[in-house]
Amino acid sequence: MEPVEPASAPALPGGGPGPSPVAARFDSWAAAYDSSILQDAFYTRLHRHTLHLATRANPAPHRLLDLGCGTGRLLRAAAARFPHADLLGVDISAGMLERAKAVDAGRGSPTYLQADAARLPVADGSVDVVTCTACSHHWTEPEGPLAQLRRITADDGVLILAHLPGIAGWDLAASAGAARRSDVRAVRSGTSRLTELLCDAGFRITKAALYAECPVMPTAVVLCAQPDSAPRTRSFVRLLRSGAAPR
Repeated sequence: MEPVEPASAPALPGGGPGPSPVAARFDSWAAAYDSSILQDAFYTRLHRHTLHLATRANPAPHRLLDLGCGTGRLLRAAAARFPHADLLGVDISAGMLERAKAVDAGRGSPTYLQADAARLPVADGSVDVVTCTACSHHWTEPEGPLAQLRRITADDGVLILAHLPGIAGWDLAASAGAARRSDVRAVRSGTSRLTELLCDAGFRITKAALYAECPVMPTAVVLCAQPDSAPRTRSFVRLLRSGAAPR
């Protein structure tokens, strides 16, 4: 696989010296981010479920990239599952990445890159497992990030995307109040925008599941997708009620 060259990363959008609004918001949260009660109640469990799916798709990946890696929590869990994998974390927030590097100091940490999701400094087809958990609702225009995810995913690779529906402006407004533990049909309709966008970007959805393990957070929709050599405008998927993933 081609090496990642951090120096080749394109400039972040905006043109000025300051961070984007999303980056600035996460910069301000970075110092206390890992102490949030939601880390253990929601994110750690969602990461475990995501990595379980990754293990089933590819038990020995050469390279795993986590988009929106934050403070590196998923990557540290991935290091235990995939000790020989090249681990790469990408985030738009310098503050979150500084925190990740500080926590990982002396551990043989993953490679961390600051980049916008729509401008990934990673070679074409160089990643065989891509993860993105509870990040896509921060995208203002999802087409760019999804195109980048398709570009960097190997032809035999897999994307595992955990999405919180009904939050982003581009997502279906009807899903805002629908993603709740008891309403599977509403979540099905609420995810149609993302599934169509994934297919338009050149992915084929192979698995879809609802993840509802935290009562104070929306139900996450976890999609597994592979590059599609014959992209379609729609993908027929099954939404399955998800319990706790095997450890």
